[in-house]
Amino acid sequence: MKKIMMLVMLFLVVGLSAQIINSAFTPDLLMPSMINMNNLTINHSMTFSSSLSSNNNSSYESVYTNHINYNFSPKFNLKVDLNFINYGSATYKSGIEFEGNNDNTSKVLPNFQLNYSPSENMKFIIEFKQYNSPFERNRYFY
Repeated sequence: MKKIMMLVMLFLVVGLSAQIINSAFTPDLLMPSMINMNNLTINHSMTFSSSLSSNNNSSYESVYTNHINYNFSPKFNLKVDLNFINYGSATYKSGIEFEGNNDNTSKVLPNFQLNYSPSENMKFIIEFKQYNSPFERNRYFY
């Protein structure tokens, strides 16, 4: 009988604790700030590219990007891209054999854009860009 009472008490305590915790953590309590979280969007993307040339050189690049967009108003917003990049090259031998060139590199390259559109036909854009698509800057194949 004591075991049954202890189990019932345990379930009651856990259930009440979960209810108290759920009601205590509201978005206003968790994020007391001047930033309206309803105006914030965060998306992610991942790309991988590789190439092989006729002179046995190859390259690869993988990019994970965190896209952050915050709307201050319908006419004013901020876009930030944090690009986590890994790239390098290799030399093709034969079959499926590649020899790495010991140039594997990882970087974080941010991009940001501030957009202001006071009217439908007018836009002001301030942009800082450190990273472009791999197809825009592949150094091995011109």
